[in-house]
This record gives sequence, C-alpha cells and structure tokens, in this order.
Amino acid sequence: MRIEFIGKGIDVSEDLKSYVEHKFFAFERHLKEVGEGEVEVIVTFTVEKHRHRHRVDIDVYLKTPGGGTLHAWEESKDIHMSLEFALDDIERQLNRLKERRIEQRKEISREKAKSHAEELPSSIIDLIAEERFPITKPLGVEEALMVLQDEGRFFLPFRNAETGEVNIIYRKKSRKYGLMSL
Repeated sequence: MRIEFIGKGIDVSEDLKSYVEHKFFAFERHLKEVGEGEVEVIVTFTVEKHRHRHRVDIDVYLKTPGGGTLHAWEESKDIHMSLEFALDDIERQLNRLKERRIEQRKEISREKAKSHAEELPSSIIDLIAEERFPITKPLGVEEALMVLQDEGRFFLPFRNAETGEVNIIYRKKSRKYGLMSL
C-alpha cells in the first residue's frame, strides 16, 4: 500500500502522517479479505484561511481487476475532526465493498453448485434407464456367479433361491467377488 500526502495551504505534520498510516494499516486487513493487492491512497489536506475551514479528501485507488476508487471528504473547523470523519467514511465504504465481494463469491459458488446439480440427475436417470435387470427365476449363489462371469458384467442382481431375498453379486477390482443382500 502506497500512501501519498498532499498539503494545500498547510504543511502536513508527522503526527497526521503517522495517524493516517496507522489507520490504513488497520484497513489493510479489509483490503486483503476483499482480494485487493495493490492499493494507492492519496490524502489531501486543504486549509481555507479566510473561512477558517479545514478540508480532508481521501482517495483510495484499487489497482486490481474489478477494483475501483473509494472517495471521502470532510470539512470542519478542526483538521483532526475532518480527518476522523473522512476515515470513518472510508471504513464504511471498505466494509460495504467487502460484503459485496463476499456476496459475489457466494453467488458464483451457488451458480456452480446449481449447474453441477442440474448435470447430476440427468446422468443418473440415463444410467438407470440403460441398466435394467429383470429378476426372473431364483438362482443359487454359484449359479449367479457363473452368469456374472459368462455375461462379463460387473454386477448382477438376482433372487436368492435359498433365502428368497434379492441379492447382488459383483466383481471387485482385486478380481474377487462380493455378495450383498438387500
């Protein structure tokens, strides 16, 4: 973060500079959460002698894609009060920016999840429509294993002749076989 100080009709004291740098050091956390890397800050102090007014302008330039500019100004009879109000306004703007960016990220993730969810059911329906196994006659486990091997399938649902339950016999990656009861 680069901070530039400009004084119009006033010499900017080291106290003011260090106070602004300290405040922007605290704001830097917000900027990192928002994803802003390179930030340029210009703080302009102006004194109008004839009206006894002190004006503080703060411009924050966000130099990343989608960045932008934050601007705040305040005018009063006390330069410290003007500076404080302008810094409060910048902090509010940073909080709003952070909330907007977080909401944008959430919206993007919701859209991704929605598109992923829309793709998933159609592939499951296609799979179910293509793979139908009529369970005709009851088979023993050995008979079901032979049918599985003969047809080259990965699994075979069948009605167990001994128990009357629906079972699934399947081939494992280790070239062994497994049996499930439903």
